[in-house]
Amino acid sequence: MAALGKAFDATEHDTTQREYAGELPNGIFRLEIESSEVKPTSTGSGTFLATTVSVVEPEEFKGRKIFNNNYNLENANPKAQEIGQKQFASLCRAIGIQSVEDSEELHFHAFVAKVGRGKPSVGKDGKSYPGRAEIKRYYFPDEEVPEIGIDEIQPAEEAPVAANDNKPAPVAAKTAAASAAPAGRRPWGK
Repeated sequence: MAALGKAFDATEHDTTQREYAGELPNGIFRLEIESSEVKPTSTGSGTFLATTVSVVEPEEFKGRKIFNNNYNLENANPKAQEIGQKQFASLCRAIGIQSVEDSEELHFHAFVAKVGRGKPSVGKDGKSYPGRAEIKRYYFPDEEVPEIGIDEIQPAEEAPVAANDNKPAPVAAKTAAASAAPAGRRPWGK
């Protein structure tokens, strides 16, 4: 049990909740990092910066979050480290910061980025998950920055990704595939 220090009266606070219908749409957003944490990689052989990004504009999406922005800072895989450091450098340039010692230096500095839907995935639990909104491109203050707004054309709703349950194909399907063309003959040949 943890004491709060004083009684909290929930009736003194606004409890209005907004319903969010799915992921953020594809578009150009003004964003800011609201929290960050350096964490070890799953193998323990490196570190990454995990960030929570909040939408500043467009107004109708203000306050919405993007949680899956991780930057490999150190990694046993040199390619993964290179990609992570390039992405992190792009974030810093978009914010207008050249050197960072503490991730809190990145907090609450607005930047502009292209947000798009990532690839669907299958979790460790075997369930399929649709693609989540992620940062696809950063725009830098010293280049032409596009207008903030939602793309006219949005991706279609995704069908769930089938999890591989490692079960063999049904016998009927194997038999049909095997009888489609005689062994040793090309299907297009005579």
